[in-house]
Amino acid sequence: DPSTATKYHRVAKALAKTAGDLSVLAEDGDGYGNAIAIVAIHAAIAHADALSIAFGGFKSTEGDHDGAVDTLLAALGSRSDPAQVRLLRSIIAEKDTVSYQGIYFTTDDARAVVARLEAFAAWADQLFQQRP
Repeated sequence: DPSTATKYHRVAKALAKTAGDLSVLAEDGDGYGNAIAIVAIHAAIAHADALSIAFGGFKSTEGDHDGAVDTLLAALGSRSDPAQVRLLRSIIAEKDTVSYQGIYFTTDDARAVVARLEAFAAWADQLFQQRP
């Protein structure tokens, strides 16, 4: 139901704000890098879901979040921006590393993910405002 897109967008914005705020508050060596990065990654996924629902009336339901990118492409069609799609893919690609591979993310590592999220979210927010 395209009317649910607003709920996903609200969650995306809340997660993005949380990741951004935490990346500012965290100090080097705090040990919050993985947590901040995973919140940023989920914010990007929520933005993709909001756009997919708003423009296509569907979202990815796969457990593998890589499917969210393909779903977004299908929903947006010619509205998709290849640079933003690459950016989303790069953010989502971090999920396994951050969550499941036992790799420690420093605060600076997390800030790099948040910076990419902020760039993607700015585009996603602007496009969301143009939804049908």
